[in-house]
Formats: sequence, C-alpha cells, structure tokens
Amino acid sequence: MNNKLAYIKNYFNDHKKFTFWLIVIFFGVVSTLFDRLWWNLHSDVPSWDQADYLNSALDHGRALGLLEGGRWEGFRNLLDLSPKIPPLASLVNGIIMFIVGDSLPEASWSLSVWNWLLIFSLASWSLYLNGRKLGIITVFITCFLPFLFQLRTDYVLELPLISVCSFVAWRLSYWCDPKIGGKWIQAVIAFTSCALAILIKQSALLIVLPALFSCYLVGLRRNELFQRQFYLGIIFLIISVLPWFRHNWIMTIGGTYRSVIESAAIEGDPSIFNIKSFIWYFPGLPNQIGISTFIIGLSGCFLILLQNYRKIYLVNRDSDFLNKEHFPWIWLLFNLCLSWILTTLIPNKDPRYIACSIPLLILLLSQGHLHWANWVYFSFKRRLGNKIVYIFLAPFFINIFLFLNKFSLNTVTKERTSYVEEIISSVNNLEKKGSKKTIIVVPSTPELNQHNVSFYGSVNGGNILGRQLGNNKADIKPVLSNTNWIILAEGDQGSVSQNALLLDQSVRKSGLFDMHRKFTRSNGGNYSLWKRKTNKKIVPEFKDRFIKLANGMQYGPLGIKNIFDEIEIHHMIDGHFLYREKVMEESLDAISKNQNDINARWNLSLLYILANRPMKADYHLEKLELLLKDNPWPTAYRIIVNLAAWNPWRASRIAGISYHNNKNIVVKGLGDFSSVIGGYFWRIPSAINSFPKAILRIEELTNARI
Repeated sequence: MNNKLAYIKNYFNDHKKFTFWLIVIFFGVVSTLFDRLWWNLHSDVPSWDQADYLNSALDHGRALGLLEGGRWEGFRNLLDLSPKIPPLASLVNGIIMFIVGDSLPEASWSLSVWNWLLIFSLASWSLYLNGRKLGIITVFITCFLPFLFQLRTDYVLELPLISVCSFVAWRLSYWCDPKIGGKWIQAVIAFTSCALAILIKQSALLIVLPALFSCYLVGLRRNELFQRQFYLGIIFLIISVLPWFRHNWIMTIGGTYRSVIESAAIEGDPSIFNIKSFIWYFPGLPNQIGISTFIIGLSGCFLILLQNYRKIYLVNRDSDFLNKEHFPWIWLLFNLCLSWILTTLIPNKDPRYIACSIPLLILLLSQGHLHWANWVYFSFKRRLGNKIVYIFLAPFFINIFLFLNKFSLNTVTKERTSYVEEIISSVNNLEKKGSKKTIIVVPSTPELNQHNVSFYGSVNGGNILGRQLGNNKADIKPVLSNTNWIILAEGDQGSVSQNALLLDQSVRKSGLFDMHRKFTRSNGGNYSLWKRKTNKKIVPEFKDRFIKLANGMQYGPLGIKNIFDEIEIHHMIDGHFLYREKVMEESLDAISKNQNDINARWNLSLLYILANRPMKADYHLEKLELLLKDNPWPTAYRIIVNLAAWNPWRASRIAGISYHNNKNIVVKGLGDFSSVIGGYFWRIPSAINSFPKAILRIEELTNARI
C-alpha cells in the first residue's frame, strides 16, 4: 500500500512538473510567433548598430568556413575579427546564419534562440525560488515585457547578454545555496557560464562581478571544499577569457574608453558624482517593464515587507542568516542592488545598460504579483469562489493589451527602403563577381550607412565593404586620389560633420568621377552612386607610399605619427587591406635574395604590427637592431611589441642589453617600465625617474621634422 501511495504521489508530482514545462513552452512559442510576425512585417534595412552586429556574425560564420565566401584560416585569424567586443555571440549567430540563411529576417532567428535560453533560465530560477506558480508568472511577464520585446526585435547583443547572465546568476546562486549547493558539477556549470557571459560582451561584468563577490562572501563561511571550488573556478574563468583578451587587449581597452568615457562627455550624461546619475534609470522603468506589471509587482513586494518585517529583522539579526531558507531571496536582492549600483557608476547612460539587471527585477516583481494573487484569492474566495482567478488575470490582460499596442506600433508596414540593395546590385553589375571592393559612404543615415552597405555587400558570398570618410578635411585628398566608388547624398546627410559637405562638393567638382546612378529618397532628396572615370587612374598605388612610410620608422615617433595618420585613412579606402599582400610578397622576395635588405625588414615589421602579430614583428625588428646598431628605434619598437604580447620580461632584457651599448633615455624608460610590469618592483624608483623623461623625449621628437 505504501509503495502504491508513493508511486501515485511521484506520478502527480511529475505530472505537475510536466504541465508546468508545457505552459512554459506554450508561452515561449507564443512569444516566438509574435517575434517572427514582427520580423516578417518589418521591411526596413538594419541601422548602424544592427548592421554592425550582422556584419560581425557574417565575418565569424565565414571565418569558421561555414558561410559562402569564407574559409577556416586558424584561431588567431578568428580572434582578429573581435578586436573590441568578445566573439561568442557572433560565433553563435554566424552558425545560425549557416543553418537558416544570412538575410536579416533569417538571421534574426538567433534572437529567438537566445530568448528561449532566457525563458528557460528564469523559469528554472523561479522553480528554485518559490515553485511553479512563480515560474508561470515570471515566464508570462518575460514573454510580454515591452523592454524584452524591443530587444527581441533589435539585432543587438543585449538579448544574448541577459540570457546568459540570467543563467549565470541562477547557477551561481544554486551552487552557493547552503542546503543544496557546494557540488563540483554545480561549480563547473556556474563558472563555465560566467566565462560564456563575459565572452559575449564586457558589460556581463555588471552581473558577474557582483555575483562572484557574493560567492566570495559565502565562501568565507563555508568549508574548504567550497573555497577550493571558488578559487579554481576563478582560475578557470581567467584562462577561458584570456586568449581573446590577450590578443585584443589594446583595442578592447581603447574601445571601452571611447564608448564609456568619451561618449558620455559628448552626449552630456551626468557625472557619476551627480545625484541624477543614481536615479537616471528609475523614471523609465514603468514604460520598460509595463505600468501594470511594475506597479502591481512593486506594491506586492512592499506588502511582503510590511507583513514580514519582524521575521526579516530576526533573520538579519541572526549571524548565521546565510544558512536559513531565505538564502535564495537574499542572494537575488543583494545581487540586484549591487548590479544596479555598478550600472549607475558607468559614465555613459543608455537604457540598454540596465538590461543585465532586468531579469533579476522580473523575478522580484513576479513574487510581488504572486503575493497579491494569494492575498486576493484567500481574502475573497468565500464570496466569489473560484471566479476570483479572473481578478488575478486582469493585470495580465492589461499587460497583453499594452504589449499588443507596442507590437502594432512597431509593425507599421513601410515602403521598402532598398537603396542599399540597389546600390550593391549596381556595383556588382560592373565589377567581376566576388572581387574585393570598398565603397566610400559620405552620408550616414539609418537607411544608408557604411555598416549596412557592408552587410548587403557581404551576404551571399559578396566582398563589397562600406567605409565612412568625410568627417575630417584630411580625408578629401586621399579619397580623390585612391577611391573608385563613392556614395553621396542630396538632402539630409545624417549624422556627419560639416566636413562631409566639403568632401561631397570636392567629389562633384573634381572631374574624376561620373554619377553612375541616382536613387530618389522617400523623405526627399537623393542618394547617388559615383564611379571613377576610366581615364582617371589611381596613381600612385598605396603600396609604394606604404614602403616609404615603413622606412620612416627609423626616425622614431615622428615617423610613427606619419604612418598612422595616413594608414588610418587608407584602411578606410581599402577595407580589404589589399596593399598588404603586394607589400608582403615583394618584401619576402627581396629578403630571399638579400637577408640584410633594410627596407624589406621595415616593411615586414610594420605589416606584422598592423596585423597584431607582435612576435613576428619582433623577429624582423631584431634583424634591424643588428643592422642598425646606432639606431635606438628598432630596440624601442621591440620593447613595445613584447609588452603588447604580454612578455615584459623579454622586453626588459632587450632594453637592458641595448642600453648597455647605447645610452638612450627612451630605451631606458621603456626598460624600467617593462621591469616594473614584470614584477621587478625594486626598479620603481628608476622608472619614476626615467619614464617621464622618455615620454618628454618622445613628445619633442614628435614635434620635430624629419
């Protein structure tokens, strides 16, 4: 009899779980249908950010050898494609493109995949927090939340980011739980998910850092096994992220500085010490969450607080509160507060930055909804019976109404703005199929910009890239001398500076280009595609100029300044870097004939520096160091490239040997700096003296003339 009762009990428990997951799947399917309907109705071209992320997915799919026009060229070449933002989301999105197609509506299926991960994570976390009822409410809110709907219909990285971050926070909480946590498999899952989150976008740290800090606090009160898991997990996390960061750390730090610090200053965002910074995101929450969801959920949380304030006080008074049943909720609240504070400390303010905190807020608001539902049910059940459930459903119908209203506003059909596709088609008709071409795009509007020109030029195995120039007067001469294809605009130029108008007029008046085709814009004005006249050849080739620039490295900082001033512009004109193949071939041929060819060594050194191959650059700089014994600059460059390769010890040795033979202050300063970075802290006094002098000397040489 007891066995039968146990069987029946297990059956119904399993049946309830099965029903719960069926409901979760149903809501997931409904949200996916809405998303697919939106993508099928929405006919606009991808704007700046969207096209940029689409290009990244295309590039990674090609680098994996999956998409047409690409092939596998090694791990380092793969890492080259993600200099500022980690590659994981683009790798996954590129694989999905291979499966479903690379057009925008097809590529957007990746957002549905990430959305399913978000739904699964929050549903599982809800079960862990407070059972199936909370899970159903959480999943419902997740599927019909205006902010998340916006992310599901916008091809950016925030949806992949919050999906994995939600999984991270749940699994770390599960592992830290004093009742059920502390197992090795839980630690492996938790720290693997942390690594994956960081490899999607750096802003994952807004969740990962607070969560790991919470784990550290928990570990202080736990056994040695848990602490061992924590420290090994941190080591695993660093090792997982290190290959990408080591390869791209200079561009990553520079890009982060520009996007966080410089952008905040340009956009006029409040200082982190201003009170406005701390309340910046609060006014927008009701619209992002949904007014009914936000008010009911928040008021329900206050009701919980009022009804349980004494119990909460006693729990917090107890020094052993982490071992109580309240741990999952304490974890959630603590990490929500920490992540929110960390987000507000970011100088650049943008609604997308709070995305990482939104899933935690959803869980909290869902608990508020559940508390109201239970209170209303038990208060009015005798009067209204089971009909009380309809009162509970009313807020959700309001939320669905608001969601549908937002959905309808975002799916207004528009006349298709296919200028980009028509431009690419026009270029393809006149160029050899599959040939590598770069189009200079002077205007920058949501419907036509360098990013969506690159996207439509790259789909289906294409090799046409868009690059924007015109924001600087210095762009005019190189564009007139070296460009074959240019896009101009009559009317609104978009988000460009006044200098773009100067470039526009210079192209029109130069007599070097013919207008190939004009495209009438729906909002007034035109876009026009210009092609260089056949009798106006590009002379001289940049290859010849590059060789002269590379040889100028022997003059130190001024030579470097001239190099990057010119190469920065030419890398826009030649987005495929076609000149590199020619210079490489000629230089290697010259060295095969004469190992002491100084010009060829400079060429190869600069090529490998630009390609982010520091050790190959060091090889040729070492040869130059021997050939030019009285010139300190090959040594200085060797020190720098070894620092870039995270080898300060080698950099320090190189500097020491060179300074012994040539008392150069720049070499001395760089050598002391390398030694300190390498852990030789007794060199700090010497570095404090020599490094500022080295910087001053570099500034003097930069302002000099060759």
